[in-house]
Amino acid sequence: MNHVMDHGTAKRWFQISERRDAASPQLFIAFMDTNSATAQDHLLKAIDDEIKVAERVSQQLKSRHNALVPISRLPPETLVEIFSLLRFPPDDSKYVPSLKWICVTHVCSRWREVALSSPCLWNHINFTKLTLPGFTEILARAKMSPLHIEAKITPRRKTRFNALRKQLEAHISHTRHLSISGKFWAVLTRLISPAPALVSLSLTGPSYSYVASQLEYNIPNSLFNGTAPKLTRLELLGCSIGWQSPLLKGLQTLKIRTPYAQATPTLEDWLAALEEIPQLKSLILDNATPAVSVDNSHIPEPQRTVTLPSLTHFNITASTKGCALALAHLVLPALISLHVTSESQSWDGDDVRLLIPYVVRTAHGPQDTAPLQTILVNGGDTEAEIVAWTVPDADDDVCDPVTLNKAAVSARLVLVVTSDSECRDAMETVVFDALLSHLPLNAISTLSVQNETRLSKELWLSHAPRLTELNRVLLVSTAIRAFREMLEEDAPPDGRPRLPQLTKLILCKVSLTLPRTRRLCDMLVKRKEDGAPLEALNLRTCIGPERSFRLLSEIVGNVQGPAKNPRAGDSALFNGEVSPFDEEEERIDEEEECTDYDEYDDGPGFWHGSTDEGDEEEDEDEEDESDDYNDD
Repeated sequence: MNHVMDHGTAKRWFQISERRDAASPQLFIAFMDTNSATAQDHLLKAIDDEIKVAERVSQQLKSRHNALVPISRLPPETLVEIFSLLRFPPDDSKYVPSLKWICVTHVCSRWREVALSSPCLWNHINFTKLTLPGFTEILARAKMSPLHIEAKITPRRKTRFNALRKQLEAHISHTRHLSISGKFWAVLTRLISPAPALVSLSLTGPSYSYVASQLEYNIPNSLFNGTAPKLTRLELLGCSIGWQSPLLKGLQTLKIRTPYAQATPTLEDWLAALEEIPQLKSLILDNATPAVSVDNSHIPEPQRTVTLPSLTHFNITASTKGCALALAHLVLPALISLHVTSESQSWDGDDVRLLIPYVVRTAHGPQDTAPLQTILVNGGDTEAEIVAWTVPDADDDVCDPVTLNKAAVSARLVLVVTSDSECRDAMETVVFDALLSHLPLNAISTLSVQNETRLSKELWLSHAPRLTELNRVLLVSTAIRAFREMLEEDAPPDGRPRLPQLTKLILCKVSLTLPRTRRLCDMLVKRKEDGAPLEALNLRTCIGPERSFRLLSEIVGNVQGPAKNPRAGDSALFNGEVSPFDEEEERIDEEEECTDYDEYDDGPGFWHGSTDEGDEEEDEDEEDESDDYNDD
C-alpha cells in the first residue's frame, strides 16, 4: 500500500487534524509527504496553532489557579496600597521614587490591570531620569491625579527642554509638588496660568553655592499669574523672589538660601512681607535678611516689630549685625528651635556682644516647658559654637561634626560665630563668656567642651556659681587645665565647693602620662576634702600606662578605662588622634616642664588641625613630687 498522499489528500487530513486531540499531528505526519514545501508549511502552521491553543489554555488555567490563592481575594484598593508601599517606602522620607517598582505589573494580568488603572501610582515623575517617550507615557497613566514633578533643566538639550516646558504648561493645573533645578528662567516665564493645586515649590539655580549678580534668577512676577492658593512650602536655593510677591502670603515653610545681591530687602519691605505670613511655622533665611551698615555700632530701638505667632523653627545666617537687626524686630512666642550662624566683622568681638542679648531673648521664653539642661561648646580655627538642649545628656553621641549636626537638629539653640580674625582665642572667649552670661544656667546638668575649645580659668570661675546642678562634664585635652585649676581654687566665701553636684567627668582622647595623672589626682583629692567627691571618671578614649589608671582608681571608685590600652606603635583605636607613648616618653614627661596649654595637648586636635601652642607660658616642674605617686 502506498502511504504517500498527494497535496489534496494532505489538505483534507490537515482539516481533520485541527479537530483532533494533541496526538493527531503525529498521525498526520505519518501519512504526509514531508518532502513537499507546501506540506511542510501547512504542518508548521498546524503545530504553531496547536501551541497557541495550548498557551491560551495554560494561561486560562493559570488565571483560574491565581484566582483561588488568598492574595487574589484582596480588593483592588488594597493592592494599590500595597504597591504604594513599594513605590514610596515609609522608612525613608527623603527617598526619591524610582521605576523599580514596575516589576509588580509583570507578575500577573490582574496586578498589571490594577496598577495601570491607578493614577496615584504614576504621579511622581522625575523627568531627569526618564526618556521623552517614558515621560509622556507616565504622564498619560497619571491622568488628572495630583502630580509631583522633579526636573533638572538643561536648555542645550532643546528637544527635552521644549517637551518639558510644554508638558508643564499643560499640566500645571493639577501639579501639587514642583521641583526644578538648573537654568529654569525660560520655563518659569511660560508658567503664567494659575496653579490651583500647587502645595510645594522648590527652585534651585545653577551653582547656588556662591552669590552671583544675575537678575535672570529672580522669580518672575508673572509666575502662576500670582495665583497659587494652596502653596504652603517654598524653597529657593540660589535664586530670589520679590518680598511683595503674592505667592508668599499662604506659606507655612519658607526657605531662601544665598539669594543674589539685588534681592536684599529693605527692613520695611521685609517686615511687611513677614506680617502677611502669620501662619508661618518654619523660616530658613541664608543671607536673605535686611542689609545693615557695617559702620553702625549699635542696633537702634525698633520702631516696629512683627509677631509670628505660629513660627516654631527659625534658622538665620547673616552678618552678626544682620542677625541682630532681624532678631530685634521679631517677636516669636511659639519658637522652640533657633539656629543662628553669624559672621563677625569685628576683630575684638564687639558685634558679637551686640548680637547675644537678642539671641538669648529669643532662645528661651514662656513657651518652653523645660529649662535648658545640656550645653555643648565647640571651638575651631575660624568659628565658635554653642549648642543647647532642654533635655539632659542630649550630647551623648556627639564625637565629630557629623554627629554634632545630627544632634543639633533637636537643639533649642545653636549659635555659630565665624570670623576671619587671627585672634581666635579672644573670639572664643567673647562668644562663650557673653552667651553663658545671659543664658539661664541654673538647670544645666551636662556640659561638653569639644573639638579644640580653650576656656580660661577665669571664665570657669565666673560662671561656676550659676552651674549649681551641673552633674556631668566632658572635656577635650585643650580644656582640661583651666577646668582643673578652677576646681583647685579655694572655696568661695560661702564655703560651698564649686560645682557641688558634679559626680561624673569624661576626658576625651587624652594621653595620660604620669605628670598629667598626678595633677588630676591632686584635683580629685581636693574634691574629696571639700565634700564633693567625683563618683565616675570615664577614660575610655584615653591612653596611658597601667599605673595612671590604677592611681586614679584609688581616688575614684568608678574609673572606666579603655577596653584596650594601646602601647607604642598601636594607635589604631584612635586613628592617630592621640599620640602613643612608651616608657621613655613617660620619663621625659616627668623630667621636662609643660607649657600652659600643652599640659594635656597631644598635637593633632580632636576634630581639626593642630592644637600645638608652643609659645605659652611654662608650667612649674613638679618632678620632686613624683615619688608620692610611685607605687614601685
